[in-house]
Amino acid sequence: METSGFYSPRTDAFPAGLRVLVVDDDPTWLKILEKMLKKCSYEVTTSCLAREALDLLRERRDGFDIVISDVNMPDMDGFKLLEHVGLEMDLPVISQFAVINT
Repeated sequence: METSGFYSPRTDAFPAGLRVLVVDDDPTWLKILEKMLKKCSYEVTTSCLAREALDLLRERRDGFDIVISDVNMPDMDGFKLLEHVGLEMDLPVISQFAVINT
């Protein structure tokens, strides 16, 4: 859409088909994130355990473009998962924090 005399197409959108691994021990949040990402035409794989996710990443070395991970998980701290991904793979990781009001 042209405004003020010049047009610039949007170039900052992520590509369709982005391969995303989502890791969260909360099945409700896992499903919500999966649905939202699929609406963006992303290929989504989910895991409720960090160790399982790490195994997936190791088995499918070039199978993912990005990881979205919860920080507080029962089997492995999300920061530990981030450390493994950083040392073993060249993948961006988004860590999500849950804020709980008490």
